[in-house]
Amino acid sequence: MTTLADSKDQPAFDSHSLDREAQLSDVFKHSITPFWQHREQGFFHGEGGLRLHWCSFTHPQNTRAIVVVNGRIESVMKYQEIFYDLFQLGYDVYSFDHRGQGLSERLVIKPRDLGHVERFNDYVTDLATFMQTIRAHRHYDHTFMLGHSMGGAIATLYAHHYPSAIDGLALTAPMFGVQVHPWLGRIAPWLCRSLARYQHPPRFGPGQVGYRHVPFEQNRLTHSRARYAWFRQLYINQPQLQIGGPSSRWIVEGMTAAEQCLGIAPTLSTPTLVCQASDDQIVSNPAMSQFHAVRTHAGKPSYWRTFDGAYHEILFETDNHRVTALDAIHEFFSRDALK
Repeated sequence: MTTLADSKDQPAFDSHSLDREAQLSDVFKHSITPFWQHREQGFFHGEGGLRLHWCSFTHPQNTRAIVVVNGRIESVMKYQEIFYDLFQLGYDVYSFDHRGQGLSERLVIKPRDLGHVERFNDYVTDLATFMQTIRAHRHYDHTFMLGHSMGGAIATLYAHHYPSAIDGLALTAPMFGVQVHPWLGRIAPWLCRSLARYQHPPRFGPGQVGYRHVPFEQNRLTHSRARYAWFRQLYINQPQLQIGGPSSRWIVEGMTAAEQCLGIAPTLSTPTLVCQASDDQIVSNPAMSQFHAVRTHAGKPSYWRTFDGAYHEILFETDNHRVTALDAIHEFFSRDALK
């Protein structure tokens, strides 16, 4: 792993600017893309020997690190702007592509865009292996973790299994439950378990389809037209990143993992910050609220921020939401997580 010793000398656009979105193309051209091109990257072997892609951004003077755990269908390539902002705040940044997505090895050959996992705990084991790789490379005064959506569930379970590994855990729209119609929520576990038992090779779960381009007006991820257009163009230019709906097995494993996160809430010792998007249409906000309430009642260090009007991807939202979220996360890591 090499360093970005000169990257902080590049022209920097203020991450706190509330008009970055209007000049996003220029920001990428002059700051983010040159930063991204200096990344260190490679592969490590996850559970079962699967080849998993990773990247990092480091500076010799940084004494704090953030490990970013992304969500379902995502890749480190999508997080270029976020990595840039975190690095400008003085953190070394590490991240990787989960098994079966991004530039990591797929679990299913056809259809290649199927979101699949055999065991959700494999995600957690992969993260643990990645953390061991980081620790073997360098010691930090403080190590933090930032998990989004599915990555939030993975990071939460990791923190439970390795209580002394990180100093603080920030979660944006963590997957502690998913939004489904009440009647579907009652039959989905049974139906998907039945399908997963007999679907060999794995297939899309009920109602799920392959990757498709969703017009901005129909998207449920962000209000930022500029960031949404950039993300979709990235996936057009890099079709190997495209992931569609999940398999029946993934649905079963994901729902079980979400329940486990709620179950460990009162015993999880790692300080947590939960960032909730009020208009989230992907994950369950009531489950998030339950997680925080249980932790607070148990006397565990739990912090909370609500982003009124935001969609699911808070850190890919319009400038007003993402700047506030970055400030909250940085403040949490700098103060609350270290109490």
